Amino acid sequence: MPSQPLGLRRKPPKVKQACDCCHTRKIRCDGEEPCANCVGAELRCSYIIVPKKTGPKGPRVRTLPRAYGRLKELPANVNGITARGVSPPIAPQNTAQRQWPVGSSLDQARGFKPSPLCSSEIIGRCVYGFFAHKYPIMPILDREQVYASLPNLHSHPEQYGLITALCAAIILQPEILGPPGASEGRLNADQLPSSEFFISETCRARQYCNHIETPTLAAVQTSFFLFAALFSVGKDNSAWFYIREAMTLLQLQHFHEEDTYSAMTDPQYVTYCKRTFWLLFITERAYALQRHRPLTLQRTIDLPTLHPNPEATILSGFLDLVSLFQNIDDTFLSLWNLSPASSTTLSPESLVHLQEILELALPDVFDRTEIQQADLLVSRQWLKTIVWQLCVSKGLLSSSSANESMSFNYPVTIARDVVLTSRLLPQRAFEANGIGILEKVFDIGCSLADILLLHPSSMQSSGLEIGPKDYLIELLRILRTVSGGSSKYLRLLTEKADECLHVKIRGSLSESESSNDINVIEEIDDENFEQEGVEAMFYDSVCTSLGVL
Repeated sequence: MPSQPLGLRRKPPKVKQACDCCHTRKIRCDGEEPCANCVGAELRCSYIIVPKKTGPKGPRVRTLPRAYGRLKELPANVNGITARGVSPPIAPQNTAQRQWPVGSSLDQARGFKPSPLCSSEIIGRCVYGFFAHKYPIMPILDREQVYASLPNLHSHPEQYGLITALCAAIILQPEILGPPGASEGRLNADQLPSSEFFISETCRARQYCNHIETPTLAAVQTSFFLFAALFSVGKDNSAWFYIREAMTLLQLQHFHEEDTYSAMTDPQYVTYCKRTFWLLFITERAYALQRHRPLTLQRTIDLPTLHPNPEATILSGFLDLVSLFQNIDDTFLSLWNLSPASSTTLSPESLVHLQEILELALPDVFDRTEIQQADLLVSRQWLKTIVWQLCVSKGLLSSSSANESMSFNYPVTIARDVVLTSRLLPQRAFEANGIGILEKVFDIGCSLADILLLHPSSMQSSGLEIGPKDYLIELLRILRTVSGGSSKYLRLLTEKADECLHVKIRGSLSESESSNDINVIEEIDDENFEQEGVEAMFYDSVCTSLGVL
């Protein structure tokens, strides 16, 4: 064999296809599996992206299936949970995806293509927004598996449907969208696809899956996110349809039976199945109270096990929410949904006991994340308001009652605690909870306004004291200042405040309706809360009320 001439180097062998990571990073790949670059950078080496054809270039349509994000930015901690919140989530370091059960795709799945409007940038920002802001109150998705699935959505319509359903809910809160392209800043509203578009994409993707005959956990979660999106835009019938569909798909897989989990071998899969069950359990009860619907799910499985790991804070707050809503049972809902003349009864003593349970249900709330604190504290006060409203409808209240929860003035105390909570927590904690928490604040404000209207003489306070009227003004402020708040709730409560306070609040319902921009509520009089020492009074009062001092 002739020797190679000196000074000449053998050309490296030509590589037909670079791996996905090297292609994205624009570096030379050796074509091995795994390649040397991915081994050195501890990346998952894959050859999923189909190489583009060479030759004359005609019109192109940019599609989603390209490697996701900046793969060189990998976290040391996959969970990213801190004591006060969730650190910015990025693609996890260990992207070896667990093989969870998937639905059977129809033959037509080979022709499925994502919409070019679903860019990796938009999807990445929505996924970021979910894990950074929504995950603490709905911890049902595995972060590692979601990020690992993003480059392959073109070949998995079921996973594509899950992600677009998530985007349909998250896109309604553009203020929580974040990286991947952090250098580009916030996207303008006209740059974002609508929630309706993502919902239609989810429905289109489901045409390529047999999610009814072969339901999966992803199918349950997809229906839940569709519910969340439709609830946020006020489409109550559609929202009710999808929350019921989610529960039906869950029951078809027997996830509501504890025996089902004994046959599962992946403890992580068991964890997310159970979390999904309990999120549906909480959501159905809240929605049943808001829209007078019947219950489907009962407490039939064990709660998720709490282990000392980085997610312990998140799960503890989630279990607190379960402990709140499990007190709303079929008996209470039957009485709540029927007319005042119904024969279904609850004794006054049982309702007083229920109020006491709600009062003591959150002993360690300040150990939770700020997002969870806002959800837990407002939800507790809202449930107290619901119980009080039931007492009103049944004629059980008395102006001389020794128990405050059975008096006409109880909404004043409830509203005060909500106001104090809003003063202790940052605005972003309320923003992350979205429309759900704003509707609860609205219900609390309506009860307070009714009391101010019916018993104005008993609500008087001196100019140096903070009283019920100030609480109502502050509840309006919460609805106004939380970004993404529904103008509907703000306008309706403003109208009630105009009526009971006998003062025209700037930006009232009539003024708003005369303008094309219904979101403009100019300003609520700040003098109510600019008195010297008011902030300190609020802080001391809330800490004492909530057991911090």
